[in-house]
Amino acid sequence: MTNPLDGIIPNFTIFGAEFTEIWQKLAAGLWGLAILIAVGYLAHGILGIAQNRGGHPGNLRESKKEALNAGIALGGLIALAVIVGIFIAIFNV
Repeated sequence: MTNPLDGIIPNFTIFGAEFTEIWQKLAAGLWGLAILIAVGYLAHGILGIAQNRGGHPGNLRESKKEALNAGIALGGLIALAVIVGIFIAIFNV
């Protein structure tokens, strides 16, 4: 059996320019919101590290982990367009 989706390329223009404009604005807004949330978590983790002077080592470890995870998430969100572009180029979508 042949692949029925072979040669079909996703295209949002079929729904019209208004739909394209709406989903692009919505995606940009959600992306910006996600970046702000990641910045908040990063700040919270950094503040946790700064406030742990001579405190419990477990709290310091948790704060470092939170800051590291938030930093990775923030970097991924900032580079999201590049990451998606790489996947599309690799998998030739």
